[in-house]
Amino acid sequence: MPYIIDGNNVIGSSPDISLEDSDSREKLLGLVRKFQRRKKSKVIVVFDGEPSDFSHEKNPTEKISIKYPGFGNSADDVIKKILNGYNYFRDVTVVTSDRELKDVARKKGAKIINSIEFYYELKRSYRASGEIEQKQKRIDTKLSEGEIDHWLKIFEE
Repeated sequence: MPYIIDGNNVIGSSPDISLEDSDSREKLLGLVRKFQRRKKSKVIVVFDGEPSDFSHEKNPTEKISIKYPGFGNSADDVIKKILNGYNYFRDVTVVTSDRELKDVARKKGAKIINSIEFYYELKRSYRASGEIEQKQKRIDTKLSEGEIDHWLKIFEE
């Protein structure tokens, strides 16, 4: 199920990322990457304005793409164009709080998630992936020879 995300809209809706922050896109994309790994869905993030020099933006993956409008266009225009490229909308999810964009997506049959709701979903995914990474670190922990000997002695008694 592809997610088409109005990036600036999500940033503007979030309580702890500001559009005034120079690395706001990078912060959002960090959350989106964790979300994408967990959901294993294709994600398209559309930002208004020009691309910046952040490494996340320079290195999209096969499952995450980052788009920018051309001169004279908006992110909403790009999202509408992306939607027009789909024939089957049942599995398409549009993330925005923009009323007009929601109406267009809804008429096509796409699912809609409000930006603030999606932001909290991103945060939940981020926390969950962090917990999984911590558990994996504990599982992958190697015991030293001394620790192994110590535990063997305890269990032999």
